[in-house]
Amino acid sequence: AAAAAFRVYVSAGPRDADGDYVVDHSVLTFLVDPDGLLRDCYGRSRTAEEVARSVRGHMDSYEPLPPAGGE
Repeated sequence: AAAAAFRVYVSAGPRDADGDYVVDHSVLTFLVDPDGLLRDCYGRSRTAEEVARSVRGHMDSYEPLPPAGGE
């Protein structure tokens, strides 16, 4: 369900004699805020410094959603 919600590719390969298998999947890291909202997505082309800068920026600018009912 999570893979479908985030549109992540995932495919289980064939099982070997021991019943083990390899799962092929997208190589992505998702940044989700405390409210459960997707804020960013990082692929393999992003450097550690770029990811850190992005995460810090999202943390610094984060404002919680108002409570349900608008109060």
